[in-house]
Amino acid sequence: MLTVSMILSCNPSKKLDKLNEKHPELLAKFCKDTFPCVTTKVDTLTKIEYDFVEVQCPGNDYDNVKLDTIILTKYKTNIINGPTIIKTEYKTNTITKSIKDSAEIVLCNLELIVVNKRCTQYIEDNRILKNKVTAKNRWIMWLIIALLCAIIGNILQLKK
Repeated sequence: MLTVSMILSCNPSKKLDKLNEKHPELLAKFCKDTFPCVTTKVDTLTKIEYDFVEVQCPGNDYDNVKLDTIILTKYKTNIINGPTIIKTEYKTNTITKSIKDSAEIVLCNLELIVVNKRCTQYIEDNRILKNKVTAKNRWIMWLIIALLCAIIGNILQLKK
């Protein structure tokens, strides 16, 4: 009776349930420290937008004049006498991170180890069974050779 109660009291899932009921912060801290989140992939997306503003000079007839484009930068200003189009460029960077729970990664690795062990065991079992079949085939081959020798011997005795 004592051993049964010891075995039942050592169930780790019951201990975790009790710990979660009484001290959930301890269990959460343990899980966070043991299985932290892992950044698996970081992508950066750059979106470029342009804003065009047309500037007309009043009082002049510029119908036949070609429009010019100005690119504004931080440190340089261009002055053009006549109608022009000002192009302003806006860049927006969007960073995307893929975060995965390391507990899931550890669980997958452990399952992979178990599957590899099973696969290795199946390969070993297959090798043993192949050896058994090969040994049986050798016996059958020698029995067929003995039978053929007996038949040839009988045929030679009948011809004498």
